[in-house]
Parts: sequence; C-alpha cells; structure tokens
Amino acid sequence: MAPFKSFKKLIADVLHELQSLREAMIWTLPCVLMSAIFIATAYVLEVLQVSPDFVAVLEGLNASISKLIPLIVTASLTYILSIKKRLPPMPVAILALSCILVIYLDASGHFQSIASFMLLIGMMIPFVTVGLVKLLYEKKWTMLTSNELAGSNVKNALNLTIPGVVVFLTVFLGLKFFVYLGSFVDHSNVLGSVSVSYPGAMLYAFLNSFLWFFGVHGANVLQPLMAHLNEMSLASGGFVNESFLGAFVFIGGSGSTLSLILAIFIFSKNKTLRLLSYASVPIALLNINELLLFGLPIILNPRMMVPFLAVPLVNVLVSFFAIHWGWVSPPDAQVPLNALLGLNAYLATHHDLNAILLQLFNIALGIAIYSRFVKKMDDESRVVKNIHLKSLDMTYTHINEEATLFSYDPVSATNQLRGKLAQQKRHMEYLAGLEFYLEYQPQVTPHNKQFVGCEALLRAKNQQGEAVMPYIFLPWFEAAGMMKSIDLWVADAAVKQDESWQKSGMRVAIKINISSDTLMDKASTDLIIEKISKAQGRISIEIVEQSFSDGLENVVAAIERIQAFGAKVYIDDFGTGYSSLSYLNLLNADAIKIDRSFVLGLSHPEGEKVMAGIFNFAEALGLDVVVEGVETEDQLAKIPQNIPFAVQGWLYSKALPADKIPAFIQQFSAAR
Repeated sequence: MAPFKSFKKLIADVLHELQSLREAMIWTLPCVLMSAIFIATAYVLEVLQVSPDFVAVLEGLNASISKLIPLIVTASLTYILSIKKRLPPMPVAILALSCILVIYLDASGHFQSIASFMLLIGMMIPFVTVGLVKLLYEKKWTMLTSNELAGSNVKNALNLTIPGVVVFLTVFLGLKFFVYLGSFVDHSNVLGSVSVSYPGAMLYAFLNSFLWFFGVHGANVLQPLMAHLNEMSLASGGFVNESFLGAFVFIGGSGSTLSLILAIFIFSKNKTLRLLSYASVPIALLNINELLLFGLPIILNPRMMVPFLAVPLVNVLVSFFAIHWGWVSPPDAQVPLNALLGLNAYLATHHDLNAILLQLFNIALGIAIYSRFVKKMDDESRVVKNIHLKSLDMTYTHINEEATLFSYDPVSATNQLRGKLAQQKRHMEYLAGLEFYLEYQPQVTPHNKQFVGCEALLRAKNQQGEAVMPYIFLPWFEAAGMMKSIDLWVADAAVKQDESWQKSGMRVAIKINISSDTLMDKASTDLIIEKISKAQGRISIEIVEQSFSDGLENVVAAIERIQAFGAKVYIDDFGTGYSSLSYLNLLNADAIKIDRSFVLGLSHPEGEKVMAGIFNFAEALGLDVVVEGVETEDQLAKIPQNIPFAVQGWLYSKALPADKIPAFIQQFSAAR
C-alpha cells in the first residue's frame, strides 16, 4: 500500500504543477487571440487583394507576438509557481525571464531551429528556476540581510542575489548543453521519417490535441512538424498540410471543438454551458477555441479527454479517404489554420463545393461523438444525489446546479482557490491598516502573592483606536502562511522590551507563543532561538500541543537548544490537544499551562477531580504549573494546593501595556 500511496501522491503533485501551467497559459490568451485574428484578417485581405502593405503589417505583428509567447509563458508560469512556493514572485519571474532571453539571444545565431523549441524551453525554465530558488532561498549562507528596515522588496532582492547567480548559471549552462546537443541533430532526417500521408496527419492531430489537453499550445510546439508536412506536400504533390488540417481536421480549433459547441446547443439545457458556447462561436469560426478549452474546461478534464483526442483522428481518416477516392479536390492551395471556416475549405480546394460538404459531414460526426459526453454532463448537472445512512436513519442530500458539472474539474478548484485568495487579499488589506503591539498578562503565585512573570500577547487596534481581537486576525495570518513571520516579530518585540526593562533595573520573565509552523521549520526556529538567546533565559517559549502532533523529533531538538541557554519551555493549553500525556516524557518540558476550560469545570465535583489528577501528574513529573483563566476567588479556592503554582487570569490582572507592568510588579512584590 505504501508504494501505491506514494504513486498517488506523485500523480497528485504532477497534476498540481500542471494546474500552474494551465494558469500560465490562460494569461497568454489575449496575445494568442490577437495573433490569430491578425493572421486571419491578413489572409482574407490577401485573398481579396486589398491593401498589401496592411497585410504585411498584420503578418509582421503575428510573427512578433508568436516570438513573445514563450517569454510570456516563462514570466507568468514563474510568477504563479513562486506564489505557490511562497517566494517573492516578481524578482524570481525576472530571473527566469533573464535566463530565457539570454539563451535565446546567445543561441539564435548558432542553432537555426531554436525558435521552434522556445515554448518548450519557456515552460521548462520556470520549474527549474523556482525549484532551485526554493532550495537555496533563506539558506543562511545565501542571505545577505535579514533587516526589514529597507523594506521587503529590498530584502527580497538582496537575498535573491546569491541564489539568482547560482540558478542563472545552472539554467544557462544546462540550456547551452541542450542547444549544443541539438546542433548535432539533423532535424530534416528526424522529420523525414514522418509520412505525408494520413499517418503523418494522424500523428500531428494526436500530438496537437494531446498537448492542448495539458494546456500546452500544440501549434507552437509542433511548428517544425507542420513546416515539414507543408514542405513534403509541396515537393510530392500531396495534400497533408496546413490547409488540410485547418479545413477538415481542426474544425473550430484543436479537438475539432465546433462540434462540441453545436452538441451543447443541441443536447444541453445547462445555461452556463450554452452561454459559454455562444461566446465561443465567433472565434471558433477562425479555428480558435482557447475560451472553450479553459472555460468549460477541457484542459486537464479527464471526462473530455477521449472525445477531444478522438474527433480529430476520425476527421483525418474520413477526409483522407474522401480526397483519396476523388470525392473532394485535394487542398493544395496554402490556407492558414485560422482562416474562416467554409471559406478555408473552399479556397484550399480551388473552389470545390464538395469540400464544404465534407467539412459539414465532419462536424456532424464530431457532434455524434461529443453528444454522449455532453448528455452525461447535462444529466449530472441536474441530478440530485441522495445518500441514505441506514443505521442513523438520515439522508445526505447533495443538491447541485452547475456545482456537479464542475465538481471534479480542475478549474472549479482553481476558481475556489482564486476566491479564497481574493478574500485573503481583502483581509490582508484590512490588517495592513491595523497597529500591532504587545501586551503582557501577569502571572502571580497565589500562596505568597508574588509576581513571577508575564505572557506576551499580540494585540491590534484599528485606525479609530478600537481593539481588534486576536481571534479575528490570527486565523487570517495563519491562512496566509504568515505565522512564522508573526512569531519572529513577537520575538523581536519581546527582546526589545526585555532590553528596556533591563536598563531600568527590572528582571522580568517573559513567555512568548511559538506556532507549529515555526517549530516545523528549522530555519525559522534558528532565528527565534538566535533572537531570544540575547535575553539570557529571561524569555521562554510556549508551544501548543498541536505543535508536536507531527514532527516530534524537530520539536524535541528545538526544546533542547532553547533550554541550553537557560530559557524554559511551557506546554500551552495543556489537556486540550493531542494525547499530551504520551508526549511529555519525551519532550522534557519545564512547565504546563492548564487550559481555562478546566478552571470552568471546577464548578462540578468531576471537574475538581480532573484538576487534582493533573496536579498529581505534574508533581510526579516535576513540572511547574500555570493555571490560566482564573477569574474568581471561588475558582482559586478549588485549585489543589499540593504543589506551588502560578495563576494567569483576570483575578489578578488582564493583559497590560508594557508601561503598566512596573507598577504591577511593585504592587505584588516581584520575586527575583
């Protein structure tokens, strides 16, 4: 089972990375559509013999945009991957873009076919660049600064210098080697084995659709194969060429999706599908279907893979034999892939009306193939799925509208993620307007009324001076993956406050909370330890039980290093987490903080017994005890007295600003 789970995880990781590629290709849509419209318009004007100069301008624009597509893919894919890997996206994207620009400029003079492979290179560079940067970024030896005074942009740029040099040289040398190997390959011989009869067309049709299914622009990647088919068609008098593929195979774009559009019109009542199809019609008439590919979606949609690959292959066979048997004239006139449907078949075959009939027949065949899949999507979008739980006599009803249609399509997950990110952005914009600071809640030993320390608590207030509760902003920070940064900020602020109190002659024991995110990350733990070690044991840490539910070895190692310079480790919210009794003997913690819920339970005899059991347990292990949430003398009276303990609660004080702590210490005769 373990190898199977590993394989499933590998597949999931690959699909996750491919989602990034799909997102990046979406960002190229405006350029792709512009390029297709330019070349289609140029062809129509050329046929009509109108404005040759303007035709040349449009063809030049198309060529320029085509050259830019690999660069755009590199930049956008790197940006997306950087965000997912929590790296500074803009500097890393610029780094990847620099790599592809340099290799393109360097190689173009030595390797004639490099332009044909630029899209593949442009897709590979981001994965390599982001992977290497992630490996090197924030390593101690690569960090030039940890200072935030100059701003995060300056810090990120400086700390990317060394990783950037390493990554750039690695990518550049790797691509140079790739180009060097390519210079020994005789591409004409490689492509020469590809037949210009229907096997060549089948190969192109399959590869183009297969690449597009994974979000890769098939026409760009297969440009060398298309050029070979065109050349061989001219040389041998064959007809398997760009005109053949555009007129009779890719009718509506890769996958022959005009058939899918019409199948949706005929067989689907789903308003969302029909609306998307209506919007796709105008560009589908130019064999452009990116809107449908990404919007339906077809890309990375397992349900649509079979018809998307099958329809073009069926079109190849039907069209080849129709032409071979003389029913339709050979399409030997040069017509671009993005010429207007109907017109492209008519012109490519030198005005043979049967070519239009063949095109319509292929569209009808495609509708028949796609119809089954459209009906299934439509049925699933309207079905109410009920699951009866017999032993509980309950029924789970999964009522859906379009939700079922997209329930296991990758785009739905992407849309949900996009919504979450937009919500997170709004939260972050709100948090950016808050002022964050620390307050300190005193801890007192009730048997002699002595102050023994305090817990540093993160607080915030808005621009109107109103308090914003931690339960509001902490989940947002956690969702944004910023808890490590928050812990570092709290540690910094606590160290500065310790220095201030030291200068005024006070020794105050401070406890700060460390999240599980920080404890699981060795680099962050190292920084925390480096900061609080300056306090020489006056600053201790509190960890919640969730922190050691996984990665126990990391936690134990961190605790040992913290205790090495005299600081203590407290288990916070004791008894509310993950089987803490089984872990305490391994953790070698110094103290436990009993959660407020146990204090509230003291109003019942059972609650008093539980509290007594915890105290006996702490006594047996030699652990110090802090009881949180004590608010009344009655609660205090019910707490066992068999071992000394401290209280942190409103009975003695709420959390106080730092400047109020000296007065509190004086009132409670601070212990040394």
